[in-house]
Amino acid sequence: MKILYIGHYREGGGWSNAAIDYILALDEAGVDVVCKDVKLTNHQAELPKRILELEQKTIDDVDYCIQHVLPHHLVGTQKFKKNVAYFVSESNDLSNSNWITNLNLMDEVWTANSSNKEVLEGSGIEKPVKVLPHASDLSKYSKNYRTLDINDIQHKFKFYFIGDMNDRKNIQSVVKCFHSEFDTNDQVALVIKINKFGANPEQLKEQFMNMSNGIKQVMRKSKNINDYCQEVLITVPMSQEQIQELHKTCDCLINISHGEAWSIPSFEAMAHGNTPICGNEGGPKEFIDANNSDTGMLIDGDYGVCMHTDPAFPDLFTGKEEWFIPSESKTKKAMRYYYETKGVIDRKAGLKQAEKFSYENISNKIKEYLSE
Repeated sequence: MKILYIGHYREGGGWSNAAIDYILALDEAGVDVVCKDVKLTNHQAELPKRILELEQKTIDDVDYCIQHVLPHHLVGTQKFKKNVAYFVSESNDLSNSNWITNLNLMDEVWTANSSNKEVLEGSGIEKPVKVLPHASDLSKYSKNYRTLDINDIQHKFKFYFIGDMNDRKNIQSVVKCFHSEFDTNDQVALVIKINKFGANPEQLKEQFMNMSNGIKQVMRKSKNINDYCQEVLITVPMSQEQIQELHKTCDCLINISHGEAWSIPSFEAMAHGNTPICGNEGGPKEFIDANNSDTGMLIDGDYGVCMHTDPAFPDLFTGKEEWFIPSESKTKKAMRYYYETKGVIDRKAGLKQAEKFSYENISNKIKEYLSE
């Protein structure tokens, strides 16, 4: 079995990291895999040495092709035994997108979670759709990472967020829930690590602070904004090693976005024992054990009209769609629960759950799907 894996893996971010993990999982399992990158932007993320080596391999005698690219880059062909698209989306309706036509050029479509499978099948996909969870290099969770010295909050219980500054991520709700539930009598802090393509760190800092201060002014728990619980904002780029150090430093990740195909930060938080609080939708439902709060907590909610001011693609996240709105009341209760029970949480439960998504298990699933 020889696999050609095509992806946008030099771009950085979740999409790229997922592709890298799939490639390395196959390689570690002894599969003959060659990878090729499809460039989207001028960004060039640092790659593992093994990926660079696999890029140099010949594409002769390839049996299977996996195209982990945006649908308008997909190429239909009968050259391979099976030509597969790997595609994820946080949209709950793709019927108004031209992407369905592109996806139907393929023999199969693989996606990260059961919700995505339902969306694809309901949006007009005519080819088989299969769920392939993300693969994870479990060795990263056994390393001894240093803790970061952040603004003298070592003695506080640290809630945290990692992600892009956009409407889908619902950061406003994270800030609201934190400041509504806690006051300065609680030994807590909120650490926010945000990115935004095209924005420099200072612009991003100003955007977040304007949003956060506006929330506090409207909330009116205190006349003085400085009387609210401490926030720590990180807008500078961080390496993968530094992200793991951030997980090591903090205690409970909050990700109550309007939808996640997987959410690598939430998965990594779980594996580090940091009890992620996530919306009960999409990717987190695949890895958080709903019956074991030591692995994290899934927050129920409802669906509302999608209102996205800065979507990456103009025909997605329009007012024709609905997206998930996690309950802020249930989020606050979950935050209070993890703060009050911080000393009794089984921090190894998350890693045990993460082992289901090891390189070995997911590469076996890939080989199974290709052979069917």
